Amino acid sequence: MNIKEKLSHINNVFRRENGEQGSILIIVLVLMVTMVVISIGAIQITQLNVESSGAHKKGKQSFYTAEVGLDVGVNDIIQEFENLSIYTTTANKGGSPGITISNYRGYDVYYNITNPLDRFLYQTASGNSTIFHYAHTFDIEATSTSLSDNTSEQIRERIRILETPLVQYYVFYGGTGNSADLELLPGPVMNSWGRIHANGDIYMGTNNALTLRNYDDAGNFSPHFLSAGGEIFTERKNNGADYGSSNVFVKTDSSLVTVPTPQRMLPDGDITTANESTEEALFNDYVLVNEQQYSAPGQTQFWRNGFYEGRADAPQNPRIDSMKIVEGAGGLEIWVSRPVLEDVTLEVLGGIMPNGEPAMPANSIVRETLLTNILCEDREGDRWVDWTDIDLFRLHTWYVSHMASEGLTWAGDGMLIYTSRSSTGTIPFTNTGARFQAIRLISMGGSPADLLANTTIATDNPIYIQGDFNSGGGTVRGVALVADAINILSNNFTTKNCNSGLSGAGVTNINAAFFGGNVPTPAGGGNYSGGLENYPRFHESWSGVNCNILGSFINLWTSFQANGLWVYGGNRYTAPGRQWGWDVRFQNPNFWPPFIPSIFSVERVGFLEG
Repeated sequence: MNIKEKLSHINNVFRRENGEQGSILIIVLVLMVTMVVISIGAIQITQLNVESSGAHKKGKQSFYTAEVGLDVGVNDIIQEFENLSIYTTTANKGGSPGITISNYRGYDVYYNITNPLDRFLYQTASGNSTIFHYAHTFDIEATSTSLSDNTSEQIRERIRILETPLVQYYVFYGGTGNSADLELLPGPVMNSWGRIHANGDIYMGTNNALTLRNYDDAGNFSPHFLSAGGEIFTERKNNGADYGSSNVFVKTDSSLVTVPTPQRMLPDGDITTANESTEEALFNDYVLVNEQQYSAPGQTQFWRNGFYEGRADAPQNPRIDSMKIVEGAGGLEIWVSRPVLEDVTLEVLGGIMPNGEPAMPANSIVRETLLTNILCEDREGDRWVDWTDIDLFRLHTWYVSHMASEGLTWAGDGMLIYTSRSSTGTIPFTNTGARFQAIRLISMGGSPADLLANTTIATDNPIYIQGDFNSGGGTVRGVALVADAINILSNNFTTKNCNSGLSGAGVTNINAAFFGGNVPTPAGGGNYSGGLENYPRFHESWSGVNCNILGSFINLWTSFQANGLWVYGGNRYTAPGRQWGWDVRFQNPNFWPPFIPSIFSVERVGFLEG
């Protein structure tokens, strides 16, 4: 190859390599630009994510803070119900401009509560049956506003408070601690029907026969179940003695068969968390353990100057009549609330009929039985009892005359009577004086007559029912008796002296829902409380004699005034034959007396954000 050819070849090689290097440079530059663009994009996306995350965090903070307003609103409503200040009134809390919680974790929280609907009857499933409630509807609106920027969140919800009148239970033990435990250990044969619930444990057994069924003595269907907030034991609480299962029967279906065959004996051993599923299935869920515990009204509502005396002065419901019969500064005072709060003591004690009807004998409607040795309360320290006596039928009759003189008739939803022998000087009244203060319901006009309206009688004292009550041949009314303790005196009762022989009781029939207290068996054993079978207290020899009760047995507290320990036999009492069960008429809300102690629950109906 000559020199010219070599130079030409070198030049061609140089041009080729130089062109390839240029192409590589361009590619590198393009890649670098792409990476820069991607990096910038990634930075922007990261910044957006950070900003979005921050905005999301702020939004969540605003949302959760607004939820605080909803929670506070719900708590306000529940508190009102637990204090019984809503009963039978329109429950409208808050309202414009609402309520503001200032600077809650950097936010102002505003909430407003409205009551958009009148209360209405509502049904839910309870065990294997349905139960009625009064449903109270509330709308709650809550807004949170940040104090550091313009972040804001608004949320709304509708809740429903279910007010469950306790007359729908045959037995309900709604206390806490020892008072929450139900003991059901009857000696004589006992048939019972209706719903039974205890917030605590249930101790049950018998040496004879105890049947929990789903029909009353007339063959009428009665919803039933047995539920415990704790566990169920077939033994005694006070000493652990085991009853076994041979005499306890529980109905396990809803068929209306009035013979024992479809009933299943309570199994040997206890029903606890360990065997809960198996045993509940065996009982077809008519026996339940570890169930919901309920918050029930406290005893303070029935003390002097409390909720119930206040409602007797002013029921705050135009469909309820009310009266009060109490000890005042000068002795017994009797007041009516319609058409205005009025002192009617002289008219009632004198038997004067305001509408011109013939007068009743003086002191035959309401009277004080003082310093007369009729009943010695040996359970309460051998003290004689002073009573305010009330003939409820005659009181109703007088009240009708009073209303007629004012151009009025029954308001429509029954009567509330608050009565007390307690002084207002010391609240709570301890009833520790030389003589025991109490209320007695007694017929002073001869044979017991039918009541004229559904009636609730509330007192902070013990109450004594003497003779047949609300059980005449005509219309039976729904009656609730609320007292520190419930006592029963038979049709045959005349007197009972301290530490002497007992008089023989006569068959007695009572239709009423009892709301009272007991003296519970101590935790870990000790003096037996007497159990459900002695929840109404007796004072005569009932051996071979029936005490027939249709109604409810509601135990909400430990007795404060009648707090003597249960003792059987001797000069105290002997047990009656107990034909007790739920009054199936309480399935009808029209049979409910006014201002019945109730339990409450909350359910969310709807929720809306924004």
